[in-house]
Amino acid sequence: MFWLNSVDVKCPICGAMNESLNLEETDGWMECENCGNVVQIMKYVKTRRVPCFQMHDCQVLVPLSQK
Repeated sequence: MFWLNSVDVKCPICGAMNESLNLEETDGWMECENCGNVVQIMKYVKTRRVPCFQMHDCQVLVPLSQK
């Protein structure tokens, strides 16, 4: 069967060729048809940027004393 986003990938563990995989759908995960190991192919991982703030970039809110 032919898929639009299918790729042929060599297993990094045993070297067997796995054909017609849609790694975009599985976020890069595949189970080798030959050895059965489950691996993630980093080329197809969907990464997301997470903001990182330094304390000097943030204003600290100090509660007003309650009387």
